Amino acid sequence: MSRETESILCKCLNDVDRIRKRQTIAFVVLVCVMLGLFLWLGRVTQNPAADMRQVMLVAVFVLFLGTVYVGMAVAMVQSKMTLKVLKAIALLSKR
Repeated sequence: MSRETESILCKCLNDVDRIRKRQTIAFVVLVCVMLGLFLWLGRVTQNPAADMRQVMLVAVFVLFLGTVYVGMAVAMVQSKMTLKVLKAIALLSKR
């Protein structure tokens, strides 16, 4: 493998690792926010004087962030598979 190809491959691997770290941090933050929203939703719905508008607002936040959470999970799996493919290319090119 030429030096140019090897440097490009190393750069790609480093980029994928950096993105995975950012995604992991965002994933953890999103989990904490989701837990907070679930607690808020439980608190709002237990209040007998709860305004229906407030309950709907919290429910929409929970659904929206749940959708974002699933999207983040798909992106994390996708980046993990990209990393595996790039590592396999690196191993094959060293032979």
